[in-house]
Order: sequence, then C-alpha cells, then structure tokens
Amino acid sequence: MHRLLALLVLSLPLPSLAGDHLFGGTGASFEEPPTHPATEAEAVRFLLQAGFGGNASDIAQVQSLGYSAWIDAQLALPPSLQRPPLELSIAAAVESNPRNGPFYRRYRMEQWFATQLAGPDLLRQKVAHALSQILVISDQGTLDDNPLGVAEYNDILLRNAFGNYQTLLSQVTHSPAMGGFLSHYRNQKTDWTMQDGVLTPATIQPDENYAREIMQLFSIGLIERQLDFSPLRDGDGNTIPTYDQTLISQTARAFTGLSLQCTGNAVIGNISLNRNCNCTGIACNFSERVFSLRAPRYVVDGNATALIHPDAYQPMMCFPRYADSGRSMAPEDGYAVLPAPYADKILLADITVGPSPVACHSGTSAAERQTCIDYCEDQIDTVVTSLAMHPNVAPFMARQLIQRLVTSNPSPGYIKRVAQVFVDDGSGQRGNLAAVVKAILLDWEARNEQPTEEFGKLREPLLRLLAVWRAFDAEPGTSGVIGLFTPEGVYQQRPLGAPSVFNFYSPDYMPPGEMQAAGLRSPEMQITSETSVVTTSDDLWVRLFAGYGLQANGTTTFNPPATQAYIPVERIDALPDSSAELVDELNRRLMYGRMSDFMRDQLIALVDGPMAGADSRRKALNLIHLIAISPEFVVQR
Repeated sequence: MHRLLALLVLSLPLPSLAGDHLFGGTGASFEEPPTHPATEAEAVRFLLQAGFGGNASDIAQVQSLGYSAWIDAQLALPPSLQRPPLELSIAAAVESNPRNGPFYRRYRMEQWFATQLAGPDLLRQKVAHALSQILVISDQGTLDDNPLGVAEYNDILLRNAFGNYQTLLSQVTHSPAMGGFLSHYRNQKTDWTMQDGVLTPATIQPDENYAREIMQLFSIGLIERQLDFSPLRDGDGNTIPTYDQTLISQTARAFTGLSLQCTGNAVIGNISLNRNCNCTGIACNFSERVFSLRAPRYVVDGNATALIHPDAYQPMMCFPRYADSGRSMAPEDGYAVLPAPYADKILLADITVGPSPVACHSGTSAAERQTCIDYCEDQIDTVVTSLAMHPNVAPFMARQLIQRLVTSNPSPGYIKRVAQVFVDDGSGQRGNLAAVVKAILLDWEARNEQPTEEFGKLREPLLRLLAVWRAFDAEPGTSGVIGLFTPEGVYQQRPLGAPSVFNFYSPDYMPPGEMQAAGLRSPEMQITSETSVVTTSDDLWVRLFAGYGLQANGTTTFNPPATQAYIPVERIDALPDSSAELVDELNRRLMYGRMSDFMRDQLIALVDGPMAGADSRRKALNLIHLIAISPEFVVQR
C-alpha cells in the first residue's frame, strides 16, 4: 500500500525547474530583512537552513529570541563532540566482542546520528556538516578502519565551525586523518647527498596530493575570482589560473616532515595501549624511529580493532630531519645550503621561504633543535596563511556555505555581501566563520518570507530523514541504538564517507536538460536517480513506521523497537484527527506552511478516500511519509 501511495505523491506536478528558475538566485533587496519569524512555519524554515530541522521547543525559541539572538545563543553553546563518547563506546565493545577495525564504522554512524537527534548545538552541527563537504576526508579506503580518527576530524570542524578560517585550515593540515587521506602524513623531502663527490638528489620526491587539493578544493579554487565569485580575466578576456604545477611542487616541499606525536602509554576505558617512544620532549622530533612508528591498536584474537592510541588522532608534529629545509643531507659539506633554485621555496603570491638558518638532521645539536622545529612549522604556517589571505578564499567559502545552508544558486550580490564579512567582520578580523554564518542566515535573500521561484535547493537525501525525525522528537531504540549503520546504501551518502575528496557531488553540478540549459546548479541532483528515489522512499517508510504495527482488526499498535530510532507514539497521537487539520499541521511542521493548494487537496483526498478506513495513527504516519518523499518537500525553499 505504501508504494502505491508513494507513487501517487511522486506524480504530483512540480513546475519546470528551468522555466521557473526554482534553484536560481535573486538580487539584493532594499528592504530590511525580518528580525523575527512571522509564523511558526517561518521558524521551521529558518531551522532547516540553520540546522537539520527543529521540534516544538526549537521553534518556540526562535520565535521568542528572533533570528539574530537565536544565532548568538547557538554561538555560545559548546560543541557536542563525537570522538570522546565514541572512543569509550568502542573501548567497551572491543572487550566483549572484538572485531576488525572497519566493523566499528557503524559505531561512528551511531554517534553521529545520536548527536543530531539530541544535541543542543543545532547550528554548529549543521555548519560542521557543511564544512565536511568542503574540506573533505572520507572513511572509504585509507581511513576505513579508523573511525576514531574520522570522528576527531569531525570534532575539528565542530570546534572551528565558529572560529577563524585560518586556524581551521591549519588544524585540518595537522590532522592525521587528513594526512592519511591526502598522503602528506610522513611526507618526506628529497635528500641531497654526496655521490662520488657530487651533490645529488635522491629519487624520492614530496607527495603533491595535499598541496594540490588544499588549493583547489579547500581554499582558492582553480581561477581568480571577484568578490562576487565572477571570474577575473586578463587583457585578452581569458580566465586567470590561481596556480600551476610549479606552485604545487613548491608547496608540497613545505608540507614535508609531519608525522604522529609519541606521548607514551595510554589508558582508554579499561584498556591499556603501550607505546614505547624511547625519547622524551623535542628529542622525539628528531627520532627517525618515531617518525615511522605507527600508533598501536588494541589487538585480540587476531583482530586489530578500531581502538587506537590517541597519538593516531592528535595533531601531527614536525620532524625536521624529513622536512625540506633547503639544505643538503651531506655531512661532507656540513649540510650546506643547496644551490639555487633548490634552497628556496617559492609559494603563493611569490612568497619566498629561504633555507633553514641551521642544519636539521638526526644529529642536530640540542641547542639548535628548536630552531629546526620552528622552521618546519613556520613554513607550513606560511602556506596556510598565504592561502587564507588570498582574495579568492572569501567568495570561495561564501558561495559554498550558502549552497550548503540556503540556496544552490546564490546571486552575485548575496555572495559578495557574505564575502565582504569574511574579509572584515566589522572589527577588522578576517575569516571569522561565526560572522560569515550569521551573514548567510540573516541576509535578505535567506530571510525573505516570500521568496521568489528563483530560490532554493534540493535537500540532501539524508537530511530529509533528519528533518522528519527532529520535527517529531525521534528517539533511539530502547537499547540506545539508532540503527542506521550504512546510510549510503539507500541515501547515497554517509557523513564523512564521500567516494573521493570531491565529495558526493560537485558545487557546480548542473543536471542535464532544462536546468543545464538554463545554467542552474543543483549539486544534490548528482546523487539523485530513479533508483535512489525508490530506495530513499522505502527506507523512509521503514524508519517512520519503526515500532508501529497493523493488527488484524485494523488498529495500529505501538511497541518501541530496541534497535531502531522511532517517533514516539505520543507525538503521533497528538496530531489532529480531521483530514484537513492533519494536513495543515504537517504542512506547518514539515513544509513551513508552503504546501501548494494542489498538494493539500490531493493529500486530503487521499486521507478521505483510499486511507479512509485506516485509524488515525496510520493516516498520520502515511501522510508524514508521503510529504517526506514529495517534490515540494524535497525542494527546500
């Protein structure tokens, strides 16, 4: 029955995307944006942009405080971190049921969803989710057995969601998860040694992966941009590249010498993890053994579990022996400065990093070791700073954050207004992400209570489920389990589990056909297909009906499930009985009051027609499901 009803709703007409510019941008308005939501529905709309949706308490808070004060209250909340509770959960699990590392990815998914259901820091979680699709790592491949490292990376995004972009980029660079994902972990310089009396470079070259992606995907993009994201052009009308292969190679030289800290033995829960460093203090920075030493895991019965020493997720540190210092590794010439052009590194904006003032190798004297460590860290900081200060970063980050939070095709004016806040938050600070997020959400284009048809975005498949769960206060199963371990199987995405560094979809993706012809972007459409529409619909039905059963006498009973999140029965029983009132209430909660008259009439007719014999619970649950898979719900306006 649910598939028949789903097909009925999916057949509801949706205006031509290209003809109506549903995902397009609008220009600036001279009107002042509203300070408070005019209705509960407007509060819901705001919460879908600023979070994953909201319940009655969230709605009331937005209405009471107003948009700006609500944002300020969210900015003041501490982050609901995910790695610490996940670590304890895995530590307990490996004692009773040790499994190989990849098995415990499901524990990370449990923790992520639990935080989204119950965490009070709605805005921070939403912004971190957006950042995870810009500064991408993935637990597919290299990190598939390291859920703690991936969770700690997510916590880096959470801690810095309202911080400074430059600090965020620095912490991302020093993250072992990012280092493993984009291969600058244990990245080594080219050693120059004496061969038959001639200074000769070794065949090893610094890995260039991170150097390329930090520029292309995390900061400045491929071409020079105006503040409104329009391309800068040279005198011949051509776009201007932001970097070339030479700059990638030079930058890669600066991203050398990073590896794991070595802090000694650790205890997690009831489990001890031994780590023999054979060094203390900065002596460890000069240990070739420590540079190559992996963090230990808890291993039992041949299973290398996901419980790993904290050094595996704490910030990487510099090992000057392996960092490019612009000097030789030949004792015969006293580790001399290399001949030009190998001594210097020429970075973005032609910033030059000269050679180290002292020789940095395993035998560097104690008096000069800190100088070597400082040189290694300083050249990394120089790269990060040069990127953070580049004019492209402001429109680059503004556009993508607007796309993730508000609309797929922001107008040039919208991008420029937000980018100006990135450049200067009003107090002279550049890269203040809290101010940027506030500017995005309070801009007239976001807060216009009568948005034009040229506005909106397709909801990410996974966020459709979260919006419904939050609207009706979904709870974990009675055993504390949410039970969505592999969402990518039906929703085509898993938090921090994209197929590559290019995320699940491109910010520039244009669906073939009308939208492409109109020049309209819809990133989320890249993971939308006939198959995904059906799998998403089916799984939403299963999740929404968790714990509810149809009896022979036609009544719908409820028994809280043990291993699935569910909507509490009191939330369903509290909904109106009459068809019109029920549809209107669901319209208010799920569609911020913007359901079309056509859809409203169709749903009322379904309740009074094919569903007339069902009890009130089944009517309500079926309607929630039908709304959640409808085109009008899927498009966030």
